[in-house]
Amino acid sequence: MYIYNTKIRLFHTDAANLIFFSNLFNLAHECYEEFLEESGFSIKKILNDNIFLIPIVHAEADYLKPLRVGDKIEIRMSLNSLGKSSFTLDFVLYDKSGEKTAAVKTVNVVIETKSKRSLEIPEKFFEILKNLNI
Repeated sequence: MYIYNTKIRLFHTDAANLIFFSNLFNLAHECYEEFLEESGFSIKKILNDNIFLIPIVHAEADYLKPLRVGDKIEIRMSLNSLGKSSFTLDFVLYDKSGEKTAAVKTVNVVIETKSKRSLEIPEKFFEILKNLNI
């Protein structure tokens, strides 16, 4: 499991001071990017190496409790499933009292940069993903 702490900012919310639905995905992806950075697979490195990409091919979210400007949250990212060329991540958001506020699931596929065809997950990246649930 990877844990990322952040807070809801003004640009995350709508006129009702509630998180705007698409920004829940942005927060989950921010967590994912931090995980990649800490694991030695930063988005910058992946793009500069120009060997493979990891697009999200499916995403879903459940909103369980309102999130507002200034709310501190903890995002817990874990591996749901791991295949040869794809993986599914779960993101669960908790407020400062530890109450579950939202959940996001993403399905990612590794593709070769030039052909855009699916590619086996590189071994080092595969091991990093496997270790998410330890």
